[in-house]
Amino acid sequence: MTTRRRRSKDTSVAHRSNTHAFRRSALAVGIAMLISGPVLAQEAAPQDQVAVKKDSKDKDKKNELGSVVVTGIRGSVIKAQDIKRDADTFVDSVTAQDIGALPDRSVTETLSRIPGVTIDHFLSVGDPEHFSAEGNGVQVRGLTQVRSELNGRDSFSASGGRNLSFQDVPSELMSGVDVYKNQKADMIEGGLGGSVNLRTFMPFDFKGQKIAASISENYGDFIKKYKPSASALYSNRWKTNAGEFGFLVDLAHSELATRTDGLFVRPFFKTSANTWVPRGADWRTLQYNRKRDGAYMAFQWRPNNKLELYATAFQSKYSELWNEDAIFVQNDPTLVTVDASQPSQFDGNVFRSGRLTQSGGMPMGTDIRASNRRSRTTDFSAGMKWLADANTEVTTELQYIKATTKALDSTVALGVNVPYIDVALGSGAPRIGVDSSYTTNPANYYWGFTMDHQDDNKADEFAWRADIRHSFDSGILHAVKAGVRMTRRDATNINTGYNWKPVFQTWMQWWALPGGVPLPGLDLNSTVNSSLVHLDSFKNFYKGGANIPGAFYAPVLSTALDYPTSYQNIHAAADPYYTCCYAGTYQNTVLDAVHTNVQNENTYATYAMLEFGLDKYNLTGNVGVRMVTTKNAAQGFMVYPNQPFAPYLGTGQSAAITAKNEYTDVLPSLNLKWEFKPNWIARFAASKAVARPDFSEMQAYQVLNASVKTGVTPTPGQPLPVSSMNLTGDSYSNPYLMPMKANQYDASLEWYFDPDHGGMAWLNLFHKDLRDYFRRETELVAYPGVDGNSYSYLITRPVNVGTARVSGAEIGWNQFFDFLPVKGFGMSANYTFISSKTRVPTAAGATPSDTDGSGYGDLPAEGLSKNAFNVAGFYEKGPWQIRLAYNWRSQYLLSIGPNGYNGTDAGIAWKLPVYSDAYGQLDGSMFYKFNEHVSLGLEMNNLNNARQRTIMDQNASGKHVTSWYVNDRRAALTLRMSF
Repeated sequence: MTTRRRRSKDTSVAHRSNTHAFRRSALAVGIAMLISGPVLAQEAAPQDQVAVKKDSKDKDKKNELGSVVVTGIRGSVIKAQDIKRDADTFVDSVTAQDIGALPDRSVTETLSRIPGVTIDHFLSVGDPEHFSAEGNGVQVRGLTQVRSELNGRDSFSASGGRNLSFQDVPSELMSGVDVYKNQKADMIEGGLGGSVNLRTFMPFDFKGQKIAASISENYGDFIKKYKPSASALYSNRWKTNAGEFGFLVDLAHSELATRTDGLFVRPFFKTSANTWVPRGADWRTLQYNRKRDGAYMAFQWRPNNKLELYATAFQSKYSELWNEDAIFVQNDPTLVTVDASQPSQFDGNVFRSGRLTQSGGMPMGTDIRASNRRSRTTDFSAGMKWLADANTEVTTELQYIKATTKALDSTVALGVNVPYIDVALGSGAPRIGVDSSYTTNPANYYWGFTMDHQDDNKADEFAWRADIRHSFDSGILHAVKAGVRMTRRDATNINTGYNWKPVFQTWMQWWALPGGVPLPGLDLNSTVNSSLVHLDSFKNFYKGGANIPGAFYAPVLSTALDYPTSYQNIHAAADPYYTCCYAGTYQNTVLDAVHTNVQNENTYATYAMLEFGLDKYNLTGNVGVRMVTTKNAAQGFMVYPNQPFAPYLGTGQSAAITAKNEYTDVLPSLNLKWEFKPNWIARFAASKAVARPDFSEMQAYQVLNASVKTGVTPTPGQPLPVSSMNLTGDSYSNPYLMPMKANQYDASLEWYFDPDHGGMAWLNLFHKDLRDYFRRETELVAYPGVDGNSYSYLITRPVNVGTARVSGAEIGWNQFFDFLPVKGFGMSANYTFISSKTRVPTAAGATPSDTDGSGYGDLPAEGLSKNAFNVAGFYEKGPWQIRLAYNWRSQYLLSIGPNGYNGTDAGIAWKLPVYSDAYGQLDGSMFYKFNEHVSLGLEMNNLNNARQRTIMDQNASGKHVTSWYVNDRRAALTLRMSF
């Protein structure tokens, strides 16, 4: 039976916090041998909720002093169940024990265990050519607009966006992860898909001194490297004449190395023989290394039973370096033919196998690409909880957060014109081959191009909030709560884009380079020569699951990492060989105002919320409204046209501009919870949510263009009227964007059929009506001329447009099979179904089109899988803890026209939709507990050696698997100690 949750007569912070600490200890004692943040099973409620936590009488009875101590995996499942059951909105959680024992060695992987949450396995969103072993982007119910929090407060990375890169955060520092799927008025706005709250421990979470440590050695069976991880936690509390003090420090270090091999078959083109033939095939290997460091300190002071003060400091540092040797086609696909002198197969008129060739050889590139990123997020927070009287509580928090990111993505490529490429497509990975005697001869190579991309981002924020809650001892109204919150965020993001510069290319012959002779070779001078390349023989390629297509020469890693010196040397060495246009023109990318996005944002939020209930009917709920005003200011430049026949528009000069935008959102919410019979709970929630545009989408930089209309003949020296001019502009940002909005609804039924042993089942239905997507559209915008008049330009830039509906269901089941003759077995499973319907115009310049120019009908929303499920089986008895967990998601749209799947050939601008194929991964762990303090175990990832595939969608030639990836199985030997 659910009882009304009301403040007891003893309203002291100390009494209520100690009561909760005692109740939590029932779950913690038996698993205290687990180490550091994520493996300490003594899970705590967030400290900002301790003073207002309202327990049921059933919960009180379950956690009395004489109750059975619940430990290990079972304790973790029960704790997550209790969080879900006691929540006053829709929440799913993973507790600290789960993070340590699934095993999940990253927060991103941990999130994928939660129903409704999916991750992708690519290094960046929308890039189907680079696999990520630990996963990357997080979607909640198919939406990427996910708010990130640390202990209920803002947390973000300096990436041009608003949220935290979850892969940057050490999981070892976390006590738990909560995913909120609907809103309350007292929750910070911004979670359109949902809000992810990462929780850390506080000193008063423990009864006394706590010391814990872990040491791991991780091994990847493909890269064949060992990498260490370690964490340590110390916490204690002391009673003095000045009150009770607590201090906690938690440190973590983690390294990882992986290898990924990939095979690619490129888009199909229609030939003059009315057959469909791929432009070619290529392959690559990528080595990935990352380091993740974290430090966390917390201080608590309770001078008396009415007041508590606390402060925390948190820092995560992330260093990532990956390098790739790749060979890739860079030919004219319309010139590719199938060699008639060699065997070939077609499925109707669609190529299946044969030898691809073209006159003069097939131009290919071989490169070394290195991406080096360093990120840091630092958070300082302080707060107070004060019980003004028996029924009134006041809380306040002050936070400062600072984030930085610096990144260099550098590519140096050679060129080689291979005589042919053999390709055979089948049910598995394709067979690809080239003339190895040709690709292993360095005399056949030339320096091809360089390409750099740089990021230098900084962001900081001050945030303050204050809340007051007054409870009532009788009546339908249980409590009233109100609060205010103010933030100021400043962000400076420098993003240079990709600066591609040719050295020698076949299309440069006969005008910039001599024609009729081979391109200059590798030995250009004493600095730039064959000493800067190496032969990549692809040992153990694709783990032996595919043939080795062929060895090739590629630049050494230092040529990419030594930017800008290496680039300057290569282009300077090429200068003497040019006959036109390129000598002396190379310049390093300058981090100037053109690439700089300076943003300032202030928010002012107020809310009021009523907590109510009908004790007789076991019905509780809350209703409220949150109002938030957002003020944006973006500093940038406007570049005027330089049109001699319209001098009144400008002369190409630039002018500094500050674009300001202000809007107010009113966000109502309602949450109902009804225990209509013992251990059966029905819930309903309705709310309005918003997600502001990323800062990268609000840059104030606009280039204006003016051209003479077709058919107008200007007179030299005479201005033309504006009616004779085409006034246009193009941009990928808009400082006047408004937030995306959603009306969202949840309804659920939860059955706690064996609550004391973790047995529960649930069904959750959800629906979201979304509007105001961010899409590039063309509209008339007025800009001033130098003559003081305003002129209307046809501007293509992001605007708010379109609607969508996302609906679905989440089903879950947890149970320990204590009724079996053999004890210790249990299972946890959940399944998510999502359906979407969008009425969002395709972004300008991103309309999907096949290589023959044919179009596509409605495409699904990007990143949304219709089906996803998790299933975990476990055994826990005596000193053994064994767990296997499988995570799977169905096919989803990755991107439209990403790199390698767009171009302009035969006068057709084509962009193919590329999908991620269904992907499932099996992980596991096995631990042996020597005693109360020490355990040793093996944590394993990708036990099933999962292969990631991507699919390109074409009309006449059909859908084809376009890439195949294989990466490491990983195992970590882990020692845990706790005292």
